[in-house]
Amino acid sequence: MRAAFAAVVLVAAVPRVTLAFDNGAPHSRLPPLGWSSWDALAAGADHPIRDFCDTVSVKAAADAYIEAGLYDAGYWHLHLDDCWAGKTRNATGYIQPDATRFPRGMKEVVDYVHSKNLTFGLYTSAGKTVCVGGRVGSQGHWKEDAQVFAEWGVDWVKMDWCGGASDVHGSYQSMSKALNESGRHIALNMCRGDLRPWGWIDEYAQSWRVTEDHSGKWSQASHGIKEGIATAMAIPREATGRPYGWNDMDMLQTGTGPASGFDPTLGPPNVTMDESVTEFSMWAILASPMLFTTPIMNCTAAAST
Repeated sequence: MRAAFAAVVLVAAVPRVTLAFDNGAPHSRLPPLGWSSWDALAAGADHPIRDFCDTVSVKAAADAYIEAGLYDAGYWHLHLDDCWAGKTRNATGYIQPDATRFPRGMKEVVDYVHSKNLTFGLYTSAGKTVCVGGRVGSQGHWKEDAQVFAEWGVDWVKMDWCGGASDVHGSYQSMSKALNESGRHIALNMCRGDLRPWGWIDEYAQSWRVTEDHSGKWSQASHGIKEGIATAMAIPREATGRPYGWNDMDMLQTGTGPASGFDPTLGPPNVTMDESVTEFSMWAILASPMLFTTPIMNCTAAAST
């Protein structure tokens, strides 16, 4: 699967003379393939619940990821989105996880995901708070947060644009610099702030959002699958990606359904099989990161024929 996807990328991308941002982060040469917790995580029978994660559910997600055969198919990333951080920093000003949800800290969870040979991604925001729940963001704490992420063993950081975020160039440049000075090889994903960033961000990040948040509906006035494809198709051909630098069309809704946890402003996902196949295919053709947000604990391995 990985080899096949690489072939698609070579057709879709137009290589330049120089590479984009290679800082040694694992599996960052090609667009990340994997799973994100955003619309897809919870524990037990209530799975999924939007904006939820805890130690038990993240470990269960890692187990389910392997059991469904995703790692063997070439999907190596497991990303924890906006759900984990506390609402205050610790006494010395460092970011910390929600103590109720992660009573033994975040490193235990990261180590468990790494034990499955998966690349671990974590979310933050360029503002003082993140997008949901009033949790702390990274504004003004780039160095401290990068140090903590490195200590926990994080491999990939998604930085969103919420909570009073300002100075697009300065924010992403500052986080990139801090990550690269942390002593660990960590990839950076730019999430919004500028939806035409390919002319400058490739010196600082390995992937960058080029669409608004993506909903699980084919045709919608904004945020729909069809609209996202059209937006990405309009990007100049010379800016369609190359090794270590990829246009991000947001998470795949492939496999989600009306029961999934969803953004109430966008409505429940409702993607048909044909729409899912089209979505998946276009994300591959356009060389986007492919991080699906399907409820992972409900997935099963494909039956062999």
